[in-house]
Amino acid sequence: MIHPTNWTLEQSKATLGALRSIATLHGTAQMSPEEAQLLEGVRINILHHPEITDAEQNVHIKPDELTAIITDDEHKERAAQLIALMPYATRPFADNKTYISEKFIEALGENMHRMEDFIGARQKHSQNMEYCALRKLGPDIWRNLDEESQHKEIAKLLKDAEGDPEEEARYKSLEGYAAGTLGRAFWDFYAQFDWPLPGSKQWISEDMTVRHDLIHVLCSYDISINGEFCVSAFSSGNSEKFNWMIAMLGFTPPYVSTGQGLQPADFTTAYMRGVNASHSFVDSWDFWPVMEHPVGDLRKEYEI
Repeated sequence: MIHPTNWTLEQSKATLGALRSIATLHGTAQMSPEEAQLLEGVRINILHHPEITDAEQNVHIKPDELTAIITDDEHKERAAQLIALMPYATRPFADNKTYISEKFIEALGENMHRMEDFIGARQKHSQNMEYCALRKLGPDIWRNLDEESQHKEIAKLLKDAEGDPEEEARYKSLEGYAAGTLGRAFWDFYAQFDWPLPGSKQWISEDMTVRHDLIHVLCSYDISINGEFCVSAFSSGNSEKFNWMIAMLGFTPPYVSTGQGLQPADFTTAYMRGVNASHSFVDSWDFWPVMEHPVGDLRKEYEI
């Protein structure tokens, strides 16, 4: 499941306290608006304790205090994953916040090698979602990316991108696919927004983005905030690893973590749609062999 449904009030307070300690460097720094949004989203949407006030979210909670309150394996694992997300709520990523989060994770007894894989996956999906948000602003965004802005990592990826003419030509060829095929639907999805195709110098990575966009196409999810929430939810149910992390990204920047634009019924339906699909599309799906197949046939085959 996305999260345990039985967080106690004390467990919730302790988890929020750990998250706040990371965001504020144990009370010595100001929390960013994005971090405040993440805390609010976790409090309401994940822990289901909206009655907890800011004053009750202990700023100075320490790792041993957290582990004294959270003692069962399931909540330890979920708390550790929330804690692993916290340093990445804002750009640029902060090493001192990562250090604090690692101390909490170690205290909870979580395997750091597994958490490193988790954090790496978090960065990949986070960059994907940030790119999705930026490209919606239109072609002019690529000429105005400030390398020292909150989007500095994406700006650097774009600046360093050399492009791949052969890859771009392969995606351009999708225009010639028959109407109704997955490949032509992918082409149409990009063409309607005048987005650069994979392989262009304005593209970050085929591996990072194409599967995400194919879920938009296969599941008929639009690019509204709710549509992106649905892709996130479907991916979380459909992924064979780190599904909790992917679901949590729906509540972190660049989207509104408090739930603005989120339709809970759509989110849970999309999650179960991903769970019940007969195939995983998120982690390592080789999509090229089916690009010539009709979308309707694939939806039946994949049970989505």
